[in-house]
Amino acid sequence: MPRCRPLMLAALIFLGGCASGIDAGGNFPRATFDVNTPYDAAYRRAAEFARVCHTAPEHPYGVQYGTSETLDEKFAVGRIAVFKVPEPTVHLEVIEVKPKGKTDATVTVTVLGQGSWDARELDAAKQSIQSATPACRDSKG
Repeated sequence: MPRCRPLMLAALIFLGGCASGIDAGGNFPRATFDVNTPYDAAYRRAAEFARVCHTAPEHPYGVQYGTSETLDEKFAVGRIAVFKVPEPTVHLEVIEVKPKGKTDATVTVTVLGQGSWDARELDAAKQSIQSATPACRDSKG
């Protein structure tokens, strides 16, 4: 058993690197845009997009997604992170909402950049939040 420890440690380090998701220092696809609605309404639109397009529908192979939502009322910043269940620390998509003025908000959507978490996902999030109607990412090329 003692000879297996270095091999097990190497495997854990390798697997930990694979499961990093979106982090603060990474170079991930993102879109920043303004929304002509107050900050709290933009946050609700973003939460509805995440629910309708990721957590509520059934996905192939039984994959499930969850969200973690944080709302910092002191700094008026809302953050919604989408993750694959049961991996809540691996963020696949992060939506941040900040007030720009009294009647508008700035939204930044960041995606992992792999698989379905790409530019088309950014476009779907932007369309959903700006229009107040969830429009999920299409599955076509």
